[in-house]
Amino acid sequence: MRFLFLSPFFPPNAHLFCRALHARGAEVLGVGDQAPEHQPSGLAGVLREYVFEPRMHEYGALRAAVAGLSTRHGQIDRLDSNGEHWLEAEGRLRDDFSVSGLGYDEVCALRSKLAMGKIFVTAGIGYPPTVRCRPDDYVRGFAELHGFPLVFKPDAGSGAVDTFVVKDKAELDAALARGLSGHVVQPFVTGNIVTFDGITNAAGEIVFCTSHAYDLGIMQVRESQADGHYYSLRTIPDELERIGRRAVAAFAIRERFFHLEFFALPNGDYMGLEINVRPPGGYTTEMMSAACDFNVYDLWAGVVTGQSLSGFSYERRYHTAHAGRRANHSYRLSAQQLSQVLGNVLFCVQAVPEAFAATMGNVAYLLRSQSLDELRHAVALVQERADP
Repeated sequence: MRFLFLSPFFPPNAHLFCRALHARGAEVLGVGDQAPEHQPSGLAGVLREYVFEPRMHEYGALRAAVAGLSTRHGQIDRLDSNGEHWLEAEGRLRDDFSVSGLGYDEVCALRSKLAMGKIFVTAGIGYPPTVRCRPDDYVRGFAELHGFPLVFKPDAGSGAVDTFVVKDKAELDAALARGLSGHVVQPFVTGNIVTFDGITNAAGEIVFCTSHAYDLGIMQVRESQADGHYYSLRTIPDELERIGRRAVAAFAIRERFFHLEFFALPNGDYMGLEINVRPPGGYTTEMMSAACDFNVYDLWAGVVTGQSLSGFSYERRYHTAHAGRRANHSYRLSAQQLSQVLGNVLFCVQAVPEAFAATMGNVAYLLRSQSLDELRHAVALVQERADP
């Protein structure tokens, strides 16, 4: 199999997908906007060819780079990036080069809050009423019907970028004056955010799944510049897994990661928030591997290369957590002190790229324990502020 991976140097764990593909026998090609000298050491001997294209954000330049690779190496069988940023470009490339997988129209539909809302509802899963941010009078009528607060968010977006809450008519008028034609509007939903994450095979069967719970919504973390943390569950609540599996089937996810977000409502029900047809962001894939003592990158590579997964099984043996720290905050314990105090509970410390720091902090502390209480205590130690 000849596999093209977009942006194999960034984010920092992207190269691990390429390494897993190579280990599974795939011929791996790469296109990226990072210079060759920035290649991670883990990619040595993995990429058959890497094309440095600093203008790959321009589709014409990206397409030309891919055409050159196809001419030199032959038909590309699969392509991916496992990143939100490149999803639409991936779809266009699949269409233009007859590569199997999600085409451009399918990707756009899966990224649209309006379109995904219809699928959630068709699947019998609650979803907040959602309308486009135009015309102004219609949005004002929506506000009168549902009341405040309201949430404005891009119809196709992720990471709560340019997402904000409107609390009254004055703020509504200010928001409408911005002419946010690409945004949608929803009532603000009170509930904790939980996820249903995993990988499906070619038949759409879930071969791996897990769940993560967030202390705050990403929008709130960005707005308040909170440290933020989230953790994995060893046991997924029955109702969450039931509606998660129903959603995966309704969205017809094939041979891909999925990342579903739900509101856990105060009454015990769940409401759909959004779907992403990619892995959860940051270092969550490392958390998945650590929670189950297996290699999630290898599992994904086995799925997309069509290899047998006979005998594969997994167990969620640990809770894992991401606890973020921000460079502009002072903490009681230094990094060295944390390492000593936490011991084996702390399994990794990673710098967070600037592009993701607003939502994840500047440094990610990855934690693991079979006890959720111990894990929460470790998170508290990581994020405990120094006395003013």
